[in-house]
Amino acid sequence: MKQANALLGTWWGRALYYLLTGTAISVIALINGYPLVYSDSGTYIMNAFALEQIEDRPIGYGLIIHAITWKATLWTVVLFQGAVTSWLLMLLVRSTIVEVGHWLKFHLVLLAVLIVGTSLPWYAAQIMADVFTPLVMIIVFLLYNGSVKGNTRNIALWLLLFFFLAAHNSHFPILLGLQAMLLAAHVIGRRVFVVSRDRFWSKWWSVNVVAMGAALMIVLFNFAPYGQFRLSRASNAFLAGRLCEDDIMADYLNATCDERPHPLCAYKDRLPADALNGFLWSDTGFVRGEGLSLAQADSVLAPLVSDLLGRPEYAVRYALSMVRSTGQQVLQWETGAGLHAYGEGTSPHAHLWWRLPHEKAAYEGAMQQRGVWADLSGWNRLVGAVLLVSILAIAAVVVLRFRSLTSMHWALMAWVASWLLLNAFVTSSLSIVDSRMQSRVVWLVPMIAVFLVVATLSTKRSVVGPEEATLDPAHT
Repeated sequence: MKQANALLGTWWGRALYYLLTGTAISVIALINGYPLVYSDSGTYIMNAFALEQIEDRPIGYGLIIHAITWKATLWTVVLFQGAVTSWLLMLLVRSTIVEVGHWLKFHLVLLAVLIVGTSLPWYAAQIMADVFTPLVMIIVFLLYNGSVKGNTRNIALWLLLFFFLAAHNSHFPILLGLQAMLLAAHVIGRRVFVVSRDRFWSKWWSVNVVAMGAALMIVLFNFAPYGQFRLSRASNAFLAGRLCEDDIMADYLNATCDERPHPLCAYKDRLPADALNGFLWSDTGFVRGEGLSLAQADSVLAPLVSDLLGRPEYAVRYALSMVRSTGQQVLQWETGAGLHAYGEGTSPHAHLWWRLPHEKAAYEGAMQQRGVWADLSGWNRLVGAVLLVSILAIAAVVVLRFRSLTSMHWALMAWVASWLLLNAFVTSSLSIVDSRMQSRVVWLVPMIAVFLVVATLSTKRSVVGPEEATLDPAHT
């Protein structure tokens, strides 16, 4: 271990370490024989090569892919996702663990648990922006509470926050909710989220400015070619689909179609229970049934959605529906949704064939394209068991060994709990209840459990804040 610490004292040693551990995090891609793809992966590949933003996907992830693929391979994408995850987790370890000499060992133990028993490696191995959702939380936590020293590392954190936020539209409302919680806690004088109140306002405003900058970039990518100053040119289409749940849209149309005719009225007796797949993507749904693009459907549906939500009886029903769906979503944890084969006629296949023809053989020969990952029930039993043990371990430490926890541990627990709830609320309220959208962040729970269990084994009990943490010679 001493030799390993010495190796991390050099820049090339650190680069090698994060490359190797990042490869381990993305190991599923190696096992698969090619990076995993999802139905939306083709869109992101198109965004990366054409640098054009389509209706329902922001440009951020496309820019990331564009910057690190050299338009040559998707392998660098999953390696980057794994390496940056490893680096951020090390920064979190350094900011939370008191004993300097144990940082490397703890980091390796943490990675082993997350790789073997959580959803993390499956998301790190995919060409999808979902891998960045929990990383946004870790970055913001480090900016508020971390002991990150050095201009280079701090600049890297702010740049990663900018582009990771712009990688998925859900990141903005989730972060907005978290920032509101931080503000409320600060105003009432509670330190549940932020260990030190020093420079709170500068941090809070800086995060807001970066978020507004990322949002502005997306808006400008919509405005330049389409003349629409909006974050998404499909938001009303998605929301209309979501309002089909709990018969909200059906009841509204039955009550208003006679006085306010609308193209959707023709579908009022056959609106789908599945808010998105049946409404947006089905050949018999409204969008495809009317031969509309998402942007065209958005324009058609915008007045209807606005009028519906402007009526108190339907707004209240939607609010109650959001509470119900949030409760359902927060309990989702299964990994592997949508990891079936994507052959001819699918978006991933078409865009990869067009943009990266030299990787056809690897794509076709991958285990995913042979249907190996279509059923991950065995893996999900393991993930479920690890999750259950993690929850029990967290409860046991909090109840029995709470004196072993530092203020950083309590803050990290508050952040993770809030992030899980906000992710569930935003994704289920604006889209659908989907195991994929919650399993992308649920690996944060075993991460917390490892931190807390290690804390109970530590001989030091001092409360450590960001200003008190000691740096090791490696300057990780």
